[in-house]
Amino acid sequence: MKIRIPSFLFKKGTTFRLSPTEIPQTQQQKDASSLKEHIETELKKKTSRALVESMSDADPFVRAVSSEVLGRLREKSAVDSLIKALQDPSKYVREKAAIALGHIGEKRCVPALINSLSDESEEVRVTVAGVLGHMRDRLAVPALINSLSDQSPIARMKAAISLGIIKDPIAVSALYNALKDENELVRKYACESLGNIGRQAIPALLLALRDDRVRAHAAQAMMKIK
Repeated sequence: MKIRIPSFLFKKGTTFRLSPTEIPQTQQQKDASSLKEHIETELKKKTSRALVESMSDADPFVRAVSSEVLGRLREKSAVDSLIKALQDPSKYVREKAAIALGHIGEKRCVPALINSLSDESEEVRVTVAGVLGHMRDRLAVPALINSLSDQSPIARMKAAISLGIIKDPIAVSALYNALKDENELVRKYACESLGNIGRQAIPALLLALRDDRVRAHAAQAMMKIK
């Protein structure tokens, strides 16, 4: 860069060469630049990778939302992360992880879901009982039978429904015993599940016809058997 100095300061026509020096960045500018690079890197990540990595986020809301989206996308690469999330400190994350695993439908997650039937959270137990029915894996039948004794009537109801979806005759005796449950909905869905199991449940339903509390439900269940 050339600068011409005014004649009243220096001899006329004298020329000087100046070499500009770089202005050092402030810490704030460095932080802004680093943040920009971080954001650009994050934006370039593949969807599945970004969601799976978010499963380790410090914010439980982020973990819960990521779990739900992974389930909706049926992202099989996320199964291990979702199984791990069944032990998350947040019950909302555990619940969303269970739902996501149900959407994905990988059978290898069934043992982990079975363990979650004993979760301290009622909401999680209810959700898992429903998800296991959706998975239709007979491996879950003994655990679902145990859930017919859960302290939560909603969990007992969900377990009864799932046993009817899986249709394993081994559950007939337990479902018959559930006809004596104090909760009307548990009794109703236990009858319905016996009807779903079919012919092998007819003796249990015949006995149920003698019980005024479940007679109507038992009759409807028997009418569906082919």
